[in-house]
Amino acid sequence: MTAIQEIRRLPLHVHLEPTQQSKETRSNWLRWITDPDIRQWMCGTLPKQPEEVYRWVYNATNDPRRHYFDIQADGRAIGFVSLRQDQMPETTGEIGIVIGDKQYQGRGIGTQAIDTLLMYAKNVAHLTSVRALIKPNNVKSITLFTHAGFTYIGDVSIEGSPLCKFEKQLV
Repeated sequence: MTAIQEIRRLPLHVHLEPTQQSKETRSNWLRWITDPDIRQWMCGTLPKQPEEVYRWVYNATNDPRRHYFDIQADGRAIGFVSLRQDQMPETTGEIGIVIGDKQYQGRGIGTQAIDTLLMYAKNVAHLTSVRALIKPNNVKSITLFTHAGFTYIGDVSIEGSPLCKFEKQLV
């Protein structure tokens, strides 16, 4: 095993920080959202141009029904998680995750971030359930959410894209 492989195996302490409207955030999100390797797994209509991404960041950080957090590791943002409460019923949220810095993918960071966000959803946002919409071929995300206790509910289609719906009760 090489030294780099050994370092990648070391456990990381991950924490979430509320996403702030900043040049760094806009730069990170632009890089992550426009990266084809990451974008292929994201759902919905996504911004492509810098101005659109900046508007998306602005909306994400200013809508009280949307809770976005930077995933912090090694002292910097390496991705983000989201909890949206803008759909019915009001006691259900929709969760999403992006590990944008590829060197941190596959290291258990998603598990830590989802666990932390689920505690926030239950104890701060007072939700009783959360759902995740995942592309059917996104095996890593399906595994992540299944291991976090989400149950497959069925298939849905949003904007013509087939998605798998997972849900978790927070009681």
